[in-house]
Amino acid sequence: MNAGFEDTKYERLLKVINSISLANTLTLSRLFITPVLIFCILENMHLFSGILVIVAVLTDWLDGIIARKKNDVTKHGELLDPAVDKIFTISILTAFVEKSIVSSFVIFLIVTREMIVTWLRSVLVNKGVVVPASIYGKIKTTLQLLSIFLLSINVVSIGILVLWFSIVIAYYSAFDYFKIFIKKRAWE
Repeated sequence: MNAGFEDTKYERLLKVINSISLANTLTLSRLFITPVLIFCILENMHLFSGILVIVAVLTDWLDGIIARKKNDVTKHGELLDPAVDKIFTISILTAFVEKSIVSSFVIFLIVTREMIVTWLRSVLVNKGVVVPASIYGKIKTTLQLLSIFLLSINVVSIGILVLWFSIVIAYYSAFDYFKIFIKKRAWE
């Protein structure tokens, strides 16, 4: 009886693994890269850190391309990708806080903006208004990833400057979401 239960459990696990698309697998790979990258950052392994950031950025870029090319864009993927991006960005920047390279105030600003935008977009979706990511949000993400790369390879002063610029762009894009929220009278 126990062997049959194990076979069923194993078969269910295989079904789950086989059902995960390549795009979502690439997205999830960033979750596995994150703790390794944090370790490399904390241990001053600048070359490995830089390589891991590049791999993470490539998986972020490729997952969307593959999903669209294979016509495999799913609601799960649309929700998973930005969630993993936020986990990656905030976790890696927190490693730089631990090294006293980045201020915890920077993390506060980034997390606050992300939470506000997530709330605004959620309210708008509940009102039937789907707001795609803006060009400024994409620029913000690009600048954050560039900053993380620069900090990872120990180009600190330029990395910090790029990070602050990304925060300015982030709040500008948040203001765009807020304008849509007001225009659509989403609070009613």
